[in-house]
Amino acid sequence: MARNIEFTKDSLILHLSGLTSAAALKREVDIPYSQIKLATVDDYKLSMFRFRVGTSIADIREGRFLIGDRWCFVSYENHQDVVILELEGHEFGKVIFQIDEPHAVLATIHEHLPAVHS
Repeated sequence: MARNIEFTKDSLILHLSGLTSAAALKREVDIPYSQIKLATVDDYKLSMFRFRVGTSIADIREGRFLIGDRWCFVSYENHQDVVILELEGHEFGKVIFQIDEPHAVLATIHEHLPAVHS
């Protein structure tokens, strides 16, 4: 897959490669654990007609999308079972991405959150 996650001590980094990074106009998104308000796995279908800086073709969404009054970063080819991070104090209000084994990735994210929020 053209996306992978790097877990560091203080943040997770979403890395994009190949055509995915070209379509999203971005190679990585750094998200401090302290800025994650909520992390879930769910379906997230985003209209292809949303204002965006990136790519929106068929079910593919790559790039920055204006959702409500906040810019959000979205990267998926299939809107089902994507990781959804709701953020506070970050340049993006949400980061939504498709990845292999989303529930395992979500569990790892949750493992990192208590150390920051305790």
